[in-house]
Amino acid sequence: MQNIVNSLAVLAFLASVLSLFALSAMLKMIRDLQNAALRAPAAVRHDTPRVVERFASADGRPTYVLVVSSGCGSCEERALHLARVAHAVPDGRLVLLAASLDCAEWVAGAPVEALIDAELLGRVAVGATPTLLRYTAAGVEEWRRLAGSDDDLDNLLRVNAASAADQKGTR
Repeated sequence: MQNIVNSLAVLAFLASVLSLFALSAMLKMIRDLQNAALRAPAAVRHDTPRVVERFASADGRPTYVLVVSSGCGSCEERALHLARVAHAVPDGRLVLLAASLDCAEWVAGAPVEALIDAELLGRVAVGATPTLLRYTAAGVEEWRRLAGSDDDLDNLLRVNAASAADQKGTR
């Protein structure tokens, strides 16, 4: 009986040693994956600027593109606010880019071009919505920023706070 207990103790010890080796190997794989994930954004960065001819303008003004999705409540709020303050934007053309035709209703009647194009939306490739992008007159992307609030949108569009407040009061 003692031999059986000793054998089981030895087997348990060997099993624990083997599980420690397996755990060590698994932790090494996790570390390698983490390092690869940390290096991935650096590999994805583009040295060449993104150009979208659709957003080029002949008048030399930049184009501001608000990317929204139909199921996003914050997107609807930003689009409605964009429609309210569109007259106060000092420079630039305003475009609302979405994949769903429902989003065009949010800016109906405002000087905002509603562009419903799922293919173009995929090429622009924003990570989260609502996102505001600025393109030069040549159609080269200058920057992209999340528009988390109406104030963020006003700041990014350089809308005067007083004229934005006047526009809020009219609707």
